[in-house]
Amino acid sequence: MKKIIPFLLIALSSCSSSVSLITANDEYAYYITSKNLKEFSNPDKTILKQVKNKEVAAEFDYLKKYLITGKDHMMPTAIFTYAIVKGNDTIYATSNLTYWFYKERVILYQSPIINVETIADLQ
Repeated sequence: MKKIIPFLLIALSSCSSSVSLITANDEYAYYITSKNLKEFSNPDKTILKQVKNKEVAAEFDYLKKYLITGKDHMMPTAIFTYAIVKGNDTIYATSNLTYWFYKERVILYQSPIINVETIADLQ
């Protein structure tokens, strides 16, 4: 029993720093809106990259908490290029990574960790 507990803690902590970055293919990047977010799960229209980075995972958690207090959905026609997934939660972002969308809430935020300059390094 003692051997199982440390293994379980290691497994849980390693999962907590794993984030999936989904990028819409150039051909489809102009078509994913809040009305058809399920397109991010279509492998023909997106590129999936696993990111194992504690800073990115922590920034995801920060964004999620910040988005909970964000404004109600103010961009019904916004086009999303990125989806960032951690566990069962997904945060969507516009191509310039300044508008973030989570559960009908939108914020304007420029992340120091997940931004236009660093996104290429995450992919």
